[in-house]
Amino acid sequence: MSTHFIRDGSDESALLGCLMETMHQGITIIDADLNVVLLNAAARRLLNFPDDAIGDNPTLEDLIRFNAKRGDYGPGDPEEQVRLRLDRARRFEPHDFERVRPDGTMLRIQGTPAGDGGFVTIYTDVTRERTQERELNDVRAHLEERLDDRTRELQDSRDLLLNAINAVKDGMGISDPRGRVMLANDRMRQIYPGVDERIKEGIYVPELLKLIFPDEPEIPFEELINRAGPSEEKRFPDGKWYRIDRTLTPDGGIISVYADVTEYKQQQATLMGQAHELVKLLNQEKRLSELQRDFVSMASHEFRTPLAIIDSNAQRLIRRSDKLEQSAILERGTRIRDSVGRMQYLINRFLNFTRSQAGDMEIDSRDQPVKVTVSECCRRFQDSCSSHRIVLDTGNLPEILRFDRKLLELCIDNLLSNAVKYSPDAAEIRVTGHADGNWAAICVEDDGLGIPETEHRKVFDRYFRASTSSGIAGTGIGLNMISMIMDKHRGKVDLESRVGEGTRVTLRLPVAQEDAGEWPERAPLRRSATSA
Repeated sequence: MSTHFIRDGSDESALLGCLMETMHQGITIIDADLNVVLLNAAARRLLNFPDDAIGDNPTLEDLIRFNAKRGDYGPGDPEEQVRLRLDRARRFEPHDFERVRPDGTMLRIQGTPAGDGGFVTIYTDVTRERTQERELNDVRAHLEERLDDRTRELQDSRDLLLNAINAVKDGMGISDPRGRVMLANDRMRQIYPGVDERIKEGIYVPELLKLIFPDEPEIPFEELINRAGPSEEKRFPDGKWYRIDRTLTPDGGIISVYADVTEYKQQQATLMGQAHELVKLLNQEKRLSELQRDFVSMASHEFRTPLAIIDSNAQRLIRRSDKLEQSAILERGTRIRDSVGRMQYLINRFLNFTRSQAGDMEIDSRDQPVKVTVSECCRRFQDSCSSHRIVLDTGNLPEILRFDRKLLELCIDNLLSNAVKYSPDAAEIRVTGHADGNWAAICVEDDGLGIPETEHRKVFDRYFRASTSSGIAGTGIGLNMISMIMDKHRGKVDLESRVGEGTRVTLRLPVAQEDAGEWPERAPLRRSATSA
């Protein structure tokens, strides 16, 4: 057990006195009989004991009674207060408590039993410390109150912000400068289901995008920052379209706004379809107007000659009706009928062409005998044609073929008419038919004027007439109409011609519609000797 060190020869009484006088704390020592053994000056000052209160041999009872009488222990019977405190002191139990004196000062009183049965008590003035603690507690409480107020303000501001962005009908999300998603409104949570849990996990914008578009490559956040500005439209897997606008925040984050433009896209598509249909109708109306002008032009040009013939012969019949012989009347009547027939032919031919140009040409394809159709068509034409002989050879054609009979007859009639018209010095027209791979070919060949090779590509254009047809009446619509009819049949039309040698036009129909192949090689112009 450690002991105090006091140098030998030192005056212990002097040392004790020096110690007592220099201490800032008050000290009292009470012996086992509760007599005051020591009371230093600091204790007298702190406890405010005047000299007359102490006397020569003070006891603890004297000090307690003095305090009780002057009210240090509060209201109550002083003697009772003395008795209670003496009973407590006699137990010599250690204690440590603080007491506020009437003058407002606060003393800390620490009592410790001595080894010989006495008691040592230390008095410390803690008024300043407790005042500072109280002031510090007041400041802390004030700061906590201000912090609570600020927290409530921030919470209110956050709630106001959330209510505001949730009121926005568009999806809105905010990320920090590193790309981590910080906030998403209700609409954004519908667009990206489960985003709330992902935000708690600290998900980043590129990872969020991959949730909806797992098959697309991940877009680095830096690239998304570069995309901030112009809108981007994107179709989501649920079929909805969103216009995405990204705006940089002052700290380098991104505010993303998703606007649902699905209805707009649908309306746009509808408008585009309507505009396309309107353009189609306008073009059709334009074609019809052009056809009407062409018809007027054609009629004024082509009808002039037959009308002149009709008028001339009719006037002669009227003027000389009483003098003409029966044969002359028959001849004049025949010329009139021929002219009327010519006008009917021109009208029908142009009307057929007009319907095809207007897109109203209907096709009624069915399986039927093609040889019979070609033969009957040639026979009817031969009955009305006395200038040329039609030579027919269709033995190599298939028996049955799928086609529209009226349209095919129209094509053959046009080709026979052209052949006769453009071969005025020839005696025959050759019509042949044969199978050539996946194609059935019908050829109409003449020995007429022919067409320059440089014009072969143009003969199927509307209103085009070859340079060799000068002086011969025509509309330039026959081959164009034939080409469209062949297209309707998924067939083809080919022309071979040499100036001064003749022309051969070949209609090619697929034997099986789905198996139609490439064009077969062209055969040279040839002669045939079989008559219709």
